[in-house]
Amino acid sequence: MKTRLGIFIAALLILPFAGLYLSGAGWSDLPEIPAAGNLTIAASLLTSLILAVYVLLCNSAVKHLAGNSPLKAQRPYFIGVSLASVVLCYLFSYLNLFVASVPQPNLVSLLQNTLLFALLAPAILVTRALLGSIPGFLKFMTFRTTFPAANDETLARLLLAVAIFSLLGGAAWPGKLNSLMWSSPLLLLTALQLLWHESSIFTAAKSGDFGRLAGTALSGMLVGNLVVFSFQRAFPALLAQAGFILFALTCLQLADVVAENWRGKSRTAMFAGKKKFPIPVIVKKI
Repeated sequence: MKTRLGIFIAALLILPFAGLYLSGAGWSDLPEIPAAGNLTIAASLLTSLILAVYVLLCNSAVKHLAGNSPLKAQRPYFIGVSLASVVLCYLFSYLNLFVASVPQPNLVSLLQNTLLFALLAPAILVTRALLGSIPGFLKFMTFRTTFPAANDETLARLLLAVAIFSLLGGAAWPGKLNSLMWSSPLLLLTALQLLWHESSIFTAAKSGDFGRLAGTALSGMLVGNLVVFSFQRAFPALLAQAGFILFALTCLQLADVVAENWRGKSRTAMFAGKKKFPIPVIVKKI
């Protein structure tokens, strides 16, 4: 898990920078970054508060429908997801530097949005859990149509090549290939999962089970529209919905990688909390 996450972070940091220099440009050629204002700070804090209340309401609704509280039952996991969400949002903000058509963030705005970043992935996961708790939703999103299983190694190499090209090309030719850059984190994570012989978020879709993907896509749109409307007091454009879906799927794949930290237990951890047998056993030599 740590190796994959390290490769993922290093690739997103190094490859766009390399693509920028391959185009003959330099760091000084990037757009100037404006300073953050007091109104932006207030909007960020208000949006974080609204999203936190939204997460708690969704968690309560899941407890009412399914009888379990995700935030309480999986607290260490959601803490890990929150940290991963912050890192992912920082990386996306870093990619923004190489795209001229996107507002450029500065260090102050990143720091003031850290709380908001920490809530995004948990909000998407809790919303997906709520949708999955609705009777009939998962069954409705399951189809009999199956897809032929491709060779994982071949597919991983293809996805890896596309991700590397997207990161390099998006920075080298931002006017033409910047749209590819936003899909590169998801493609890169999926490729790393396949190279490590782990399942990806698309594995269940091969057998016709689209419930997890559909729930995550809807969750991404719900959370994304809520955040943008709370921040800007305006609904985002229709094209932004595709970005919300892509971000949500990336969060889900990243959360699956983080979840591997709690998969399985060693014998030492399994018996660490066991109490000794309460009745003493005395053995005498005969």
